[in-house]
Amino acid sequence: MKTSIIITGQIQSLSALKGAISTNKTIEIKNLPYHGVIYTFKTKKEAVKELSSAYQYLRSDKEDWEASNGSYLYSSSLSYDAGNARIVKT
Repeated sequence: MKTSIIITGQIQSLSALKGAISTNKTIEIKNLPYHGVIYTFKTKKEAVKELSSAYQYLRSDKEDWEASNGSYLYSSSLSYDAGNARIVKT
């Protein structure tokens, strides 16, 4: 079942989240208004794996991570500063 990661928020947070998510396994990339983006994957497993990898990548950059003051990974969403990446079924 196709699953998407939707990234929304303010520009700097969006850039950090977009840079952290690998697009190698995406089957479609769609731009949203106000710099948002939708990455579509073949399976939910791939989307969850990419979101988890993005969390680990962002967390590895200690300086930016501490400056973000409140980044969280839930089972289906990642919050980083003023940006949000969430998984939705399509």
